[in-house]
Amino acid sequence: MNKTILFLINGFGIEKKDSYSIYDENLLPTLDNMMKTNIFGSVESKAYDYSTAYQLFSTGSINTSNITYLNDLISENKLFEHEKIKDFNTKLLTSSSKIHIFLKLESYEVIEQLNNFIRIMKVDTSRIHVHFILNQKSLSEYKTIVKNINNFTYTNFKISNIGMILGESCLTDKSKVEDLRIFERVMRNSKSGEAWVQYVKKFTILESAGIMPADITPFCVNDEFSMANEDIVFFFNFAKDDYQKLVEGIVSPRIAYNTLDSSTFAFYSLFPLVGSLQVQALLDTVQAKEYMADYLEKTNINALIVDEQKHLNLINFMANGLKNVVSPRVKFLLSDNILTSKENISALINNSAYELIIINTSIDELGSISDIKAKLHEIDSQLALIKELCAGKATLLVSSLFGINKEVVTSTVGSAKELVNFYGSVPFLIVDERYKKEDYSIAFGNTTGVLGTALKCVNKDSKYPSLLKGKSNLMKMFVKRK
Repeated sequence: MNKTILFLINGFGIEKKDSYSIYDENLLPTLDNMMKTNIFGSVESKAYDYSTAYQLFSTGSINTSNITYLNDLISENKLFEHEKIKDFNTKLLTSSSKIHIFLKLESYEVIEQLNNFIRIMKVDTSRIHVHFILNQKSLSEYKTIVKNINNFTYTNFKISNIGMILGESCLTDKSKVEDLRIFERVMRNSKSGEAWVQYVKKFTILESAGIMPADITPFCVNDEFSMANEDIVFFFNFAKDDYQKLVEGIVSPRIAYNTLDSSTFAFYSLFPLVGSLQVQALLDTVQAKEYMADYLEKTNINALIVDEQKHLNLINFMANGLKNVVSPRVKFLLSDNILTSKENISALINNSAYELIIINTSIDELGSISDIKAKLHEIDSQLALIKELCAGKATLLVSSLFGINKEVVTSTVGSAKELVNFYGSVPFLIVDERYKKEDYSIAFGNTTGVLGTALKCVNKDSKYPSLLKGKSNLMKMFVKRK
């Protein structure tokens, strides 16, 4: 077994052309030097936050298992074998109240599944108001979004079924508090919102203004969906999303816009959500067939994951194949003060109980250019110590599980904003005396391959796909000539 350290700078990625340029020659001296002298490349990451990042890293996919599961239940006519589904259907059919469906508009496949689900429920669609949540972080995605909404209106639904459209960043970005207040107000009084029946025109304006889909301020397509007593709220989700802020905004808006008895509202989700005790899930999350803890067991590797307290339950859930269990192969350590001294880092690296140590750092929650630069410089200094202490003792891998794509203020005191776009691809480098830069390169792949590479570095007999590939003789000759 070979001790391996995987150092992650989550939120960091390969800077895109439309991004504010974070880099300068003094920002990341350690990382810059390591990229020049060691095996370095980039890998794909379609993750956009900690949850999707660790799901992709640990299981190899995002959402697809749950979508396939629902599709199979519907196609095999087994949906009503689930008691919660039957009870939900009874609730829908015996009530005359409005049904608010929140849907993350990620693909046409999701719309197709909703259409099939509602068709089987045999609910009068005039009662349904669908609120689209957009998480896309590229301006080019507006064309796909319009196409998917158009497809939505070609199914059992009409434009009149579309209620609100909102960007997901209001749930994840602390600076978007005002967008949440707009959401609360419009849910209580839909006629108080900005109305755009011609949503294509609205998207064109947003795209021209450089506002990404994930960052749009809530607006209405139709304005006849105000919450009323006995209304039903249904999150049509396939991932373990965190919609607690939406639930709280519906139940307890900061301002009493009208008098409703929120105890009469009924909340449901298709699959379990994060931290939503008021929301009843209709189906259990499909457990992943392959996942980190299982990989570790099969390769006889013990792993220690270092991170902040707020991330540990989520990482454990993903590492164990979307199950809330404890694996003897995966242990956790709070990052508090661990990376602040050479002695602490040395004790961590020299801990003989673990063959693989995953150290998480992050920049994803920072809200200004100055804060991001300061944090990256701090992380680079930590990386310098880790590199020094790994020399001759352990393999060092450096990467990120996802890149941010969001607007941040230029300074902690200024109001001007700039786009920082690291989304889509992240750096990956390997420092290991066994693998020379002249002989090896990083193969095309995604962050699941980063885990496979780490396992291979620990145990050379690991069968899981690695991104470390030997160069051909022709490529070696080309590199030498350069």
